[in-house]
Amino acid sequence: MENQQMKKKTKRYIGIIVGILALLFFMMPIFYIQDIEVKNNKYYSVQEIIEASGIEKKHLLDLAYFDAEDKLMALPYIAKVNIKYQFPGKVVIDLVEKAPFAYVRFKGTYLCLNEQGQVIEQSQEKYHKLPVIDGLNFNSFKNEETLPILNQDNWLTAVEVLRSLEKYNYVDKVNKIDLYNIEEIHLYVDKLDVIMGDIGDFDKKIEVLIQIYDVNGFTMGELSIHPDGKGEIVATLTPIT
Repeated sequence: MENQQMKKKTKRYIGIIVGILALLFFMMPIFYIQDIEVKNNKYYSVQEIIEASGIEKKHLLDLAYFDAEDKLMALPYIAKVNIKYQFPGKVVIDLVEKAPFAYVRFKGTYLCLNEQGQVIEQSQEKYHKLPVIDGLNFNSFKNEETLPILNQDNWLTAVEVLRSLEKYNYVDKVNKIDLYNIEEIHLYVDKLDVIMGDIGDFDKKIEVLIQIYDVNGFTMGELSIHPDGKGEIVATLTPIT
């Protein structure tokens, strides 16, 4: 009996010692979050992401991965989040963001769309230097869903226009794209109304626009860019008088 009691006491003492050692081990600095790295963030600052996640420089056991990911996924420009711990003491927040593509107007507000036509957010002002697209017909919207555009040809034309502008790094120069008539597309660059005709030869038309606006310095009035019937793209400028 005495031997059995001694064995039980010994096991208890060993268990206590192991528990204390384990506690001391996990209290070591290497198990505390000392650094938080944010990757692939373009539309949010590092500090904004860290604050939104709720992750603090505390013990690793206090880190709630799924809770932090849910908080970040609630941000309008976040498409995907991956949070992982890197030994020792580092948390990495890896993001996939929704890239804003253009704006449309809706009842005195702006809807920011991605390239797939999904609504990223609704705002009272434009937060990105992107064109406003006029001429898309829709009656309602839901955040994070594709805008129910009734005239899809106009949206497809808008996508082609914006892709051409992106090729020439010219998106931020264009204030508005008028697509009420896709056979006579208008681009508004500052105070210059540029009549581009249809989507045909759009890259060449942009090259002419760049030559006239950026190189020659014509920034006001009406500019008509059109084919001359001989395979060339020509321009007619009507200045403001």
